[in-house]
Amino acid sequence: MISKLKISLLSIIVLINVDLFSQSNVDAQGKKYKSGVSNILNAANPEDIGIRTSVQVQEDKDDPLTYGYVDDKDVLWSTTVWEIIDLDQRVNYPLLYPVTFDVVADNRRPMLWWLRQEIEKGNLSVYDRGGFHGEFNRKEEKIDDIFKIKKPTDRGKTRIDDSKQELKNLVTIQVDSLNFNPYENPNLLSDEQKAVINDTTFQKIFPYEIKDFEFRTNSTLTSNQFTYEMFRGFTNDNPNVQDGRPVRIMQPDGYADPLSLDEITEYTGICSQIVQDYFFVEGVDFYYLPLEYYSLKQWLIKGIWYFDKKYSELIYRPIGIAPVTTPIDPDDNVDNNGVDPNDIICADNYEAPPVDGPDSDNDGLSDLDEASYSTNPELADTDGDGFNDGDEINKWGTIANDITSKPSDQEVEAFETCSERNNVEVVEKKSNLSPLFWIYYPHARDILKLGRAYNERNTSKSITFDDIINSRRFSSVIYKEENVYENREVKDYIKNNAFMRLLESERIKEKIRNFEHDMWSW
Repeated sequence: MISKLKISLLSIIVLINVDLFSQSNVDAQGKKYKSGVSNILNAANPEDIGIRTSVQVQEDKDDPLTYGYVDDKDVLWSTTVWEIIDLDQRVNYPLLYPVTFDVVADNRRPMLWWLRQEIEKGNLSVYDRGGFHGEFNRKEEKIDDIFKIKKPTDRGKTRIDDSKQELKNLVTIQVDSLNFNPYENPNLLSDEQKAVINDTTFQKIFPYEIKDFEFRTNSTLTSNQFTYEMFRGFTNDNPNVQDGRPVRIMQPDGYADPLSLDEITEYTGICSQIVQDYFFVEGVDFYYLPLEYYSLKQWLIKGIWYFDKKYSELIYRPIGIAPVTTPIDPDDNVDNNGVDPNDIICADNYEAPPVDGPDSDNDGLSDLDEASYSTNPELADTDGDGFNDGDEINKWGTIANDITSKPSDQEVEAFETCSERNNVEVVEKKSNLSPLFWIYYPHARDILKLGRAYNERNTSKSITFDDIINSRRFSSVIYKEENVYENREVKDYIKNNAFMRLLESERIKEKIRNFEHDMWSW
């Protein structure tokens, strides 16, 4: 009797649940639907796949869990860490893929894609472009070029290499034009101020606001200002100082304090950055390549570990994230003009295919082939673009009857010189990495909750990118932690030993984990 009663009650509960489920999944037109994989399984027609009703949209709203207020008195301990999420590791693939969209559904996009949509709309701010620190003290206002990779031409590379001398020349030109040095005295006389204002060619160089780039050592720079005095000292090669090294600033008594080798690297980088920011001309000194998703190599993440006394728990809170890419594809030897020599047939090993049949115009195509390509068998250069039909088809892969389709000047140059270009040194995969920008993570949560990453363990249960970051479902290496030494990076105190840096990263992780265990033991 009791068993029958249990079965009856269970049946009633099941029927109620089924009824409620059915009602909640009926739209205004009475059409039932299912979400996820069931949406496909229950579709009567192919065109029904993926259709989400207003009811489903409402039910699918999955807002991220709100961060609670944290009181200072509840934080017993905390530390800030900066980590690298290497996208070459399989466990991190959900943050990278897909890199192409023509073979996957519309709801599958990489994490950067979701952020990009809102950045380009102006709904999401980006900070500290090019920096590894994520201080959020410099908002990037110009977002048009954020998703482009800037590459210097041959002339641009020369100007970068000679940036110190170029700045000296520019200062000299300015002094000659104004008849005084506008940088020696910050308090210009009224006549001097008028002269600077009236000189339309004057470009103020110093002081320069230093951006956060990788080679910063913070060795002598106590602020982000690179002054004219510092530049003048850097350009003063004093033979009486060690190895003729540049000096910081020449003192009135003639004392010269030499720069260290790290400082010279730092100052040289600042000079090259000034030249690029102020005097580079697009198309002459540099050009842009569009950012491809496959070029993304890493994500940087800055976060805080803290022990919350109220919950007796060690909690992780992400603060910022940054996509990292490289200007040069490691599998690509793209030169200054955007030409890959590996994609160019060299003149010294090119062999035209044999002509199979009569060739009335001697252009390298048989009359029968010309008919198939819709070219004139009596005219070697059908479209009159300066390239005969055979070369366009066989050598360049262009259209022989279209004057707008022809090899570029860069391709022609590469054809003649590619044997030399193939010997170009390829930049090491990790040496040219640079963050595109930083995003304040709490601002990105409402965006990342919309994107769902692929779940290898269960494809019917995808996971949001916000869940991945907050639950730390990724593999990472700590490259920096908050410390008394001005938050120096691991590479600053462990030099030229990648293995020891990995061990140091693990030591920091273990220190954080052990703190929670120690608190429980205590």
